[in-house]
Amino acid sequence: MRQHTKVQLETIAKKRSEQIGRSSPGLVTQTAFDDSGLRCAVQVLRDGQLVRLEFIESESTAGQGRFYDDYSEVAKGTGALVIMFPESKYPRDLASSIFQGIMSEVRKRAEREVEFQGFVYDDKGNLKPTKDPG
Repeated sequence: MRQHTKVQLETIAKKRSEQIGRSSPGLVTQTAFDDSGLRCAVQVLRDGQLVRLEFIESESTAGQGRFYDDYSEVAKGTGALVIMFPESKYPRDLASSIFQGIMSEVRKRAEREVEFQGFVYDDKGNLKPTKDPG
């Protein structure tokens, strides 16, 4: 199961990296997995400097409050946050609702304006934007 999850996350990361490359040719991406292999992040860099970190959560990690510190640290440091949840566990409307709660907490902790994008992804690796959590 863990290997299947890692392959799925790699697919999502690759597709997201391709999107970023098409929309912003000056940006470079790198993918990093946590120790569990159940979540990963796409590092978005410009001239070697971190612009943002995009979290790709698996069914095992999506929606867990224990990751709020990670989200807050990234938002505090970069002013931007992107989170992706699996649609199989969190349909768009539910993901949007959870993202609202995350952003409320992140904005309190970050003490700055934070640009946010939320996505859900399907089993084929397609990314679908959610509503802006405001």
